[in-house]
Amino acid sequence: MAEWSHDELRSWLAPTPGKKRMRLGLEHIKDILSRLSNPESSFPSIHVAGTNGKGSLCAHLSARGAANGVLMGMFSSPHLVRVEERVRIDGRPISSEEFDLSLSEIRLASEKEPEIEVTYFEKTMLVAMLAFRRAKIGRAIIETGLGGRLDATSCVQADLCAITTISEDHMEVLGPTLIHILREKAGIHREGVPLVMLNTEHSDLVDEARRIIGGDLIIHSPGNRDSPWVISRSMAVAIGDMLGWEVDHEDPLWPGRDSSSYRFGNNEIFLSAAHNYESILSEMTRLKKPTTLIIGLTKKQNLHRVLAPVKAAIERKMIEHVLILEPKHGRLPPENQHNIVNALGTGAAVSLPIDMKEAIKLASSVSRDKGTGIMVMGSIHLVGDCIEILHTGRGELDPILQIHPSHHASKRR
Repeated sequence: MAEWSHDELRSWLAPTPGKKRMRLGLEHIKDILSRLSNPESSFPSIHVAGTNGKGSLCAHLSARGAANGVLMGMFSSPHLVRVEERVRIDGRPISSEEFDLSLSEIRLASEKEPEIEVTYFEKTMLVAMLAFRRAKIGRAIIETGLGGRLDATSCVQADLCAITTISEDHMEVLGPTLIHILREKAGIHREGVPLVMLNTEHSDLVDEARRIIGGDLIIHSPGNRDSPWVISRSMAVAIGDMLGWEVDHEDPLWPGRDSSSYRFGNNEIFLSAAHNYESILSEMTRLKKPTTLIIGLTKKQNLHRVLAPVKAAIERKMIEHVLILEPKHGRLPPENQHNIVNALGTGAAVSLPIDMKEAIKLASSVSRDKGTGIMVMGSIHLVGDCIEILHTGRGELDPILQIHPSHHASKRR
């Protein structure tokens, strides 16, 4: 077998500058899975799509499966700090060595004649498939990247599917209306396979889902809609019941999405990966006290619409000060700081720090002077930058990146 160094493999993994980083379609991924002897067929999967909350549902499902003694694999994206987070076994990101081992197999397979070009997302998904097969997992939880129907993850062997929310995001790719978005996400359905979909206030979406999915559709209507995190837990419990997972699970650690706050000196910092209209509206609606906001977004098709809830919170005097950053990572380029300033108007003080370290320092000063809370909101990579700073000098990040106890721990209860 050909061998490459860690640096060579990671250079091959990295997206090519200036090249399109996304591809919808299954022909290439099916071909390379075949060259790898179809690792996705080695385990059953739960396939999860949705605009918001799909990663949270995946985390809860992995935690619940582990609590019931199942060795779980979980593939999700994007990552907070390290790419290995996208591939978890038993709640823990795989090692750098394990990641490279799988990546080497993928590179070798892709470079056979005729050569198959593989995108960054496809490479990480293939790493998961190989790592899961090698670990002999009992079940995988697979999060779609974009849409569903033509997403590379649609090649997995799913015996259960789920759709969380249907809302405005990636409309430039998935379609101009919510109906178009639903059709793409409902494309994860396999004939005869149950699909659990979160109920929505848009009855036309439910009607369209019933038309597409038919008798395999199960509508989940949570009794408690206090927060997206609580809704994700209730949905995981319902799906777990279908699989006979009756043992309750501890809430997973899912920074930026689990409603947890973090201490930094004398300050409490709330992290949120809200980055589109629906998720930002949810966060702004639930603000309990005046807040200093650190925000950074990737490019948005309708920035004024996306930031309307923040502007409304400023007008209600719930946002006292806004610090705007430009995320340095991600599939899309960052939204320009001055574009965000223009979208928010002039109702709050604004600062343009050079990086997250300076932003946290400024926010801490404002919080101390005005008695505000602190929220970091936007791109998941922005949240990751904050996590790294909050844990500087506190040892390894591993404890916060392991999202739930191992399946062995559940057996000792």
